[in-house]
Amino acid sequence: ETAFNTTTIAIATMDQLWEKATWTNVLSTWAALVIANALLQHWIIRPLQTRVYKYPPFYAEFPYIPGLGSLVQFATNPREFLQRARKLCGPVFTIQLFGRQMTFLFDQPGHAHFFRAPEGVFDIRKAYAMTVTTFGPGVCYDVPQSRMAEQFAFFKNGLSDAAFGSYMEKVQDEVDNYFSTEWGTKGTADLLDALSNVFTLTSSRCLLGQEIRARWKDSGMAKHYFALDHSFVPILFFFPGLPNPNKTKCVVARQLFEKIFTEVMDERRQKAKTDPTYTPPRDFLQDLMEATYKDGTQPTPTEITGILIGVLLGGQHTSNVTGTWILVHLLKNKEWMDKVMAEQKAIFAKKKNKAAQTGLASDNATLDFDDINQHMPVFEQVFMEVLRLHHPFFQLSRFVQEDSVFEYESDNQQGIKTKTVIPTGHYVNVAPSAAMRTPQLFPDGPEEFNPARFENKKDLKPYTFIGFGGGLHQCGGRKFAWNSLKASLTWILRNYDLELIGAGASSLPNEDYTTMVVAPTTAHVQVKYTRKT
Repeated sequence: ETAFNTTTIAIATMDQLWEKATWTNVLSTWAALVIANALLQHWIIRPLQTRVYKYPPFYAEFPYIPGLGSLVQFATNPREFLQRARKLCGPVFTIQLFGRQMTFLFDQPGHAHFFRAPEGVFDIRKAYAMTVTTFGPGVCYDVPQSRMAEQFAFFKNGLSDAAFGSYMEKVQDEVDNYFSTEWGTKGTADLLDALSNVFTLTSSRCLLGQEIRARWKDSGMAKHYFALDHSFVPILFFFPGLPNPNKTKCVVARQLFEKIFTEVMDERRQKAKTDPTYTPPRDFLQDLMEATYKDGTQPTPTEITGILIGVLLGGQHTSNVTGTWILVHLLKNKEWMDKVMAEQKAIFAKKKNKAAQTGLASDNATLDFDDINQHMPVFEQVFMEVLRLHHPFFQLSRFVQEDSVFEYESDNQQGIKTKTVIPTGHYVNVAPSAAMRTPQLFPDGPEEFNPARFENKKDLKPYTFIGFGGGLHQCGGRKFAWNSLKASLTWILRNYDLELIGAGASSLPNEDYTTMVVAPTTAHVQVKYTRKT
């Protein structure tokens, strides 16, 4: 209304000017009115259209338990609980869990605010303090942000495109050896368990090195890895000071890992001194041996051990869970299974034609890095759709170090800005699987499995797909996971016929929220397999 009155005044003034003023006066008056109207819009009208709330809306449902908050809803089905909160409260709201104020951000503006925030405002280290039990002191979230950034930067060499060429051959070799030995020609198996085993082996060989892979079982590393693997207890996210039942086992496991890592590093250094023809293997262990901090020091054996454990756990956990979901969805959806297999046939037909034209031998069983990286768009669509629906981490969290102002538009009041303060002391979160199943991000059937939505990935708006996080802490191992899954799962599909049995024959798995990494329920991922001839 104020803007309308301003325009009316402007028109009346112009009529008078045309009658008795010169062109110079007309232009001067018009310019003054434009400036005045702009100032009016900026200083009065727009502020009146911006609603300011001190804190985000608080959401709770019955039963709400004093001290525990919304624990019942969050423990049973947190995804649907947060989606109900999003629908009622908008893209920012706070819930309470164990007395902790948990603020969730949804939609593109919310995700951008979360991932772009400076480390001094949203601190990742305090949010994940419980990981020190697993990784040990002096690494990852137990060091100042600057040192943590340097350690994460070491990933660049170990997980570079140059390294992937050799990694992909090793991955397929491990997959072939594992399934030929453990599965044979026919039988039944647990997909989640099988992929957990195989991705532990592929990660250990590619990232830790062949010497570690050779020692993996007989040295006791495989046995002690189990303790590290099970040390992420969800309750410790809220109470990192609570006794961890696996703490002593983790200490023993890290000591064993450090002892063996040190042995291998000493062997490599000795060979480099005594054998002029020796070339060290290119793996992540070697990259850490050659790494240097900005202060000129090198990572200690303890730090190298903690970093390698983190990389191994991160790669194995997320890959086996996501890989299981991918296979389950393909087995449930013949259309997309046929598309994936047609893509594989096309790749190997092209390899065969190229061999015929060049006279070079063709490997009819193995994909090379170019095949995996450049010629599997259909599988990539399936991969992204599964990550959208079933992200392995239910929530990503930060601790709020200082008040942060978040500005957004309400669903039913477009154009009207709302500002809220996310206060110091809260934990701020994004929930990828809950957020990426909302119509605000994916309006076309957000709950449906439809990989075609990712056919034109360039059309995706920023912070819509957050399958690998974003910002400073975007997943450093995403390329390794991406390419390892392509190589491993397509090998399985080319070599085995799979059929879901038991509960999985009639329905999709549920998400198991009892662990830090959200896996499908075991009863729904049992398969009958037959080796193709």
